[in-house]
Amino acid sequence: MTSDNKIEKADSLEASDPIRVLIVDDVKSARDLLEEILATDPRFQVVGRVADGVEAVAVALQLRPDLVTMDIRLPGIDGFEAVERILAKLPVPIVMITASMGNQEEKLFRAFSSGALDVLDKQELYLWRTRPEIRNSFLRRMRALASTRVRQAVGSITAEPEALVTVAPTQIGPVKPPLVVAIAASTGGPTALMRLFKRMPREVNAAFVVVQHMSLGFLDGLVRWLDDEVGLKVKKAQEGDLLEPGVVLIAPGDHHMMVTDVGTVRLNRSLPINGHRPSAELLFDSVANHYRNRGTGVILTGMGSDGAEGLKSLRVGGGHTIAQDEQSSIIFGMPRSAIELDAAEMILPLEEIGPQIMKWVSEQHSSSNH
Repeated sequence: MTSDNKIEKADSLEASDPIRVLIVDDVKSARDLLEEILATDPRFQVVGRVADGVEAVAVALQLRPDLVTMDIRLPGIDGFEAVERILAKLPVPIVMITASMGNQEEKLFRAFSSGALDVLDKQELYLWRTRPEIRNSFLRRMRALASTRVRQAVGSITAEPEALVTVAPTQIGPVKPPLVVAIAASTGGPTALMRLFKRMPREVNAAFVVVQHMSLGFLDGLVRWLDDEVGLKVKKAQEGDLLEPGVVLIAPGDHHMMVTDVGTVRLNRSLPINGHRPSAELLFDSVANHYRNRGTGVILTGMGSDGAEGLKSLRVGGGHTIAQDEQSSIIFGMPRSAIELDAAEMILPLEEIGPQIMKWVSEQHSSSNH
């Protein structure tokens, strides 16, 4: 264990050595919390604890850790700027860990645009001793993030112009039942969803339903952020919501989401599937059961295997299926599982998924009118 603000320089590490973590938080109890949880897993080694944003940049560049946990509110410079400064010189995975309070959409936008790979709720972590699933989930995510290849400083996620797909438009009309595009994502998903939807036109003859794994306190912020950033209408799903063209419904936290044969959403709180609620398995299965060739399933970046079996069911039932490719995925776990199960009809980089969805929607709409 290192003392607060003390810098330790580790020797060169071999593959069997633990994951070297730098903890950045201006509250000592929070630094203690993170170190205590990490200490329960011998695969981690805390090599530094820092309470100041400026110092965090200097320490990160000196220690070159395998993973950085970053608070938002820091003296000197805030966590967003610290992330940007670190990534400008050091390609290291960074996760922002903050209390879920106020302006969540702004926090999410700034965290992901600065280059952070994930955002976690600090308050929930304080319950780790009585709720072991919190500890286990946290450690799994830390291990997955530490293995991520950060190729360069990400910069603003809105800096590059986002061209809309060039598929010929089709008139929005009464397609019954509607065409349904179901999407599953986990770590890295918020940014991937934004990039995917930003490339799609406001008027598209398909309804979108999304399962995104993330800390409960940040879901409302994600919905508002996406709704502000993209042309499609983005909402948190409610029981009985209609599937409407050009509308994205995101599963609410701690609820499974399914679609019905009459074009509505159903929610429930049945047991988690492989640790997930919402689970993409139930969503994809419902699309396979009720929409078959009028359904499309997409698995984006994320750890684990959620959605692979359901995506396979959709493909077998005649629906179109896509898995994001490894090169464009932050975490390739979920897409890899789908690919290994032969659930993906196509394996595409993120920037090609939107155009392919639009191509299928256009073809399906044209065939429905003949």
